[in-house]
Amino acid sequence: MRLLDVSELKVASKHETLVKGISFHINRSEIVSIVGESGSGKSLSCLSILNLLPKSLTVSGRVEFHDEEVTNSLLNMNAQLRAQFALKKIAYIFQEPLSALNPVQQCGKQLLENIYLCGFKGQDAKKRAKELLLMVELVDTDKVMNAYPFELSGGQRQRVMIAMALAGNPDLIIADEPTTALDVLLQDEILGLIKKLTKEHGKSVLFVSHDLDAVRKFSDRILVMYKGEIIETGTAEQIIKFPKEIYTKALLACKPNPDKKGHKLLTIGDFNEAPTVFQEHIESEANIVNTHLLHKEYFKNGRIFRALKSISFNVKKGQSVGLIGESGSGKSTISKLLVQLEEQSGGSIEFDFENNKPLSSNVQMIFQDPFSALNPLIRVGEMLKEVIHLHQPQLNSKEVEDEIKLLLTKVGLSAGDINKYPSDFSGGQRQRICIARALAVKPKLLICDESTSALDLSVQAQILNLLKELQIQEGLSILMITHSMAVAAWFCSYLIVLKDGYIIEQGLTDKLIKSPSSDYTKAMIAHI
Repeated sequence: MRLLDVSELKVASKHETLVKGISFHINRSEIVSIVGESGSGKSLSCLSILNLLPKSLTVSGRVEFHDEEVTNSLLNMNAQLRAQFALKKIAYIFQEPLSALNPVQQCGKQLLENIYLCGFKGQDAKKRAKELLLMVELVDTDKVMNAYPFELSGGQRQRVMIAMALAGNPDLIIADEPTTALDVLLQDEILGLIKKLTKEHGKSVLFVSHDLDAVRKFSDRILVMYKGEIIETGTAEQIIKFPKEIYTKALLACKPNPDKKGHKLLTIGDFNEAPTVFQEHIESEANIVNTHLLHKEYFKNGRIFRALKSISFNVKKGQSVGLIGESGSGKSTISKLLVQLEEQSGGSIEFDFENNKPLSSNVQMIFQDPFSALNPLIRVGEMLKEVIHLHQPQLNSKEVEDEIKLLLTKVGLSAGDINKYPSDFSGGQRQRICIARALAVKPKLLICDESTSALDLSVQAQILNLLKELQIQEGLSILMITHSMAVAAWFCSYLIVLKDGYIIEQGLTDKLIKSPSSDYTKAMIAHI
């Protein structure tokens, strides 16, 4: 029995049609995934269902929700009726919980606000809040209710978002990249949780992802989008095992793995070409970073929380080191200590850059969340110009402009993007801007904190290829912080596996992949 029918849906700006008359349906108790590159129209299509798009875009077509014996035409509803309808019928889980949750309000208060809107009051509302948290497997309900978003791990924040979405017991859940920033083990947990809720409570799910491989075990049907159109649809098995379109085949081939190590990753544009080999790269025996017995403590709610527990590792000059672990393992804490955003509680960090430049001129960090890393009021060109003027003051205006154009081209954008604002770009494109800004400094050490986790596989391949080329050509040292063992195994020559603030094992990539010593590492390798 059908729950949602979308017919000839179009989304257009003043200058172009972004979604070009797509049609699809969702049955009751069915999970449908929309997969495609950044900018293909996936999120626009989903936002159109509840007309959550900015006023600068126009929507046409039909979106019909079948509520028992009544069919509701969502595009023709006024805003007030649509908001009331959506509260109990359609829930939306956004891509970034850090952006979607209010950072200065406790999670419990935000959850209760949704529950109050659904008609619950007093003790009944608090009881409902705890029921929802238990439903999403957050068993320490009091701790979660009293916590602020930044005090929870990525997986916990995403579970809070799912609990908020379930407050009105909706029939349809729209999940827009809810596992993008999660490690593979947590990704499986969240996808498994959503599937469990779907089957046990009769929910339907419209799931948005850029990763075909991530949704293969999760989806009943998959829709492949490309440039605003649905180019292929079928069951998960049909799409994964027997793809018809070249684009779908290319999406599946873009994913990195150890077998492709030393070869450039294929992207959508060069799918039919033979993969090329990177030139030979010899690492120095000298270290650019030495850390010894590093530990970090935080004081939370009257307790001491040990985020890092006496860890030691080195990064050689020209080396790529992968720091892998689940959310909350301490990976990002290490990156903050290395760039002196925070001070270690004990241990030592020593750098050897062979120059007298300040730390910020030698070490640059590409942050995980491109939405909060970019100033929404500054144009891309001005943003890059400011960095170049600060770190390369010898360049004249023409040279600065040429450098900006070169940087944008390197990360897959165009010179015409100079005058655009961050809001003019998709999530993946914003991350490319962040990478360009870091490269503008010409650093010796680049720290990539989940810098490709928000990118579709083709763009991820392009950025990883770029970073590898920069490492080889300029002798750049790279600390790749990632939750993807596949990315780390392809990119890095040395791996460090982190869990609960401890290094549980480390070693040369080839050796560690073939002979892992811990069950945790084995579980991560199983997802490659």
